[in-house]
Amino acid sequence: MTSLVLLNGCLRVDDNPLLSQARGKTAALVIVDQQAYFGRQYGLFRSNLLRLRAHLQAIQHLAQQLAQRKIGLIVRFGDTHSQLCELASQLGAEQLLANEPTAPDEYRALQHLPASVKLQLIDGNSLLSKQLRPDLTTLSDRFTSFRKKLEPLLLVTAAEPEHTQVANWLSPDQVAGLSQQSVLQQWLGQTAATSWREGCWDEGSAHARLHYFIWQGQHILHYKDSRNALCGTDYASFFSTPLSLGTLSVRRCWQQIEQFEQQVKANDSTYWLKFELLWREFFRWQMRKYQARWFSKNGIAGPADFSAPRLTATQKQRFAAWCAGDTGVPFIDANMLLLNQTGLMSNRGRQNAASYLIYDLELDWRLGAAYFEQRLLDYDCASNWGNWAYIAGVGNSEARAFNPIKQALWYDPNADFVRQQLPQISAAGKAAHRPAPHARLLPQWRSWLDEL
Repeated sequence: MTSLVLLNGCLRVDDNPLLSQARGKTAALVIVDQQAYFGRQYGLFRSNLLRLRAHLQAIQHLAQQLAQRKIGLIVRFGDTHSQLCELASQLGAEQLLANEPTAPDEYRALQHLPASVKLQLIDGNSLLSKQLRPDLTTLSDRFTSFRKKLEPLLLVTAAEPEHTQVANWLSPDQVAGLSQQSVLQQWLGQTAATSWREGCWDEGSAHARLHYFIWQGQHILHYKDSRNALCGTDYASFFSTPLSLGTLSVRRCWQQIEQFEQQVKANDSTYWLKFELLWREFFRWQMRKYQARWFSKNGIAGPADFSAPRLTATQKQRFAAWCAGDTGVPFIDANMLLLNQTGLMSNRGRQNAASYLIYDLELDWRLGAAYFEQRLLDYDCASNWGNWAYIAGVGNSEARAFNPIKQALWYDPNADFVRQQLPQISAAGKAAHRPAPHARLLPQWRSWLDEL
């Protein structure tokens, strides 16, 4: 029997159950889905080049790691379902091992496979052991209930050591005629990032960051206090990008935190990083529970409404200004410019940018979620759409509106972040930034900056 192992979502060798559970003659495979990266929603491309290249670099690194182990990686571009059917036919595959999806389009890609192909789903990115796997019919829609139910019993599946040699893997030479790996280099070019600071989040960079943040720099000890900063290298873990790509195992991450707590120190900050990982877990199961409802205007809080946002000419201008970081509100603009330049934005910045689009600009929250999907290096379908619905009050919480002036005074009291991102604001605090008609708080911002 020939098996296909689809490594989408698990682009790593460490703690990868898809690799360790494969048996017999097996081909390793990754598909870059055309719709997920080149498709459109609400007129926006679903990805930009920066996010695509981060994904391709992770695939390229995985191919190199597998090749060192005499394992070939088939890389294909196109429609995931069509590519799977074609390869199953070419290789006479009778089984497909794949990472258990969270998003609806991922599920659809694995449906209606040839009758001869048996599908086996393995959840390679969950914290929970099989004993604690939630029943979706009784899963609470509130995070606090989810956490309190799980924490006293929490059994995190142990991370597995590398184990790739049980199966009879097709070699790099055997898959060469089936793969489109040359396309990787064409897309990556000669200026590919080489470290996480440059946007490279392959497995090697992810493990280097994990070791640095927890062990070498011990920055985990101040995480709860520093996580609301707006920029920098050590205020947050930045684990979200490799977790979203699947180049870092969430179980390995949890295991390292636990070991640090046992061997060095446990405090509120070490707990809080695990707390954030539980939030990630919660949104994954919520996405599985409600599926396409997360893309409804009313989210999971009201009747399904999948009609696309309809914008007036003025609303289109407002949305374009928000995307470009040109609203006339420096705190919002600084965060949006950082996102556009780097693919990163702090948690505090995301909450404020989302609140401003929803409550100040009075735009459909799905437009913001779609733009974040296009731009964020750490884009994760469940966390992104779940958090946007959360702020909009149509997800797992009541509406959460933020006052950007109060937020700036609290989190950027000297306007250091704003000035860094907006050099047109002079050292004296005078705003040369072009005002927008809809930026109602602009005069207050001018006053605030003048006083600094």
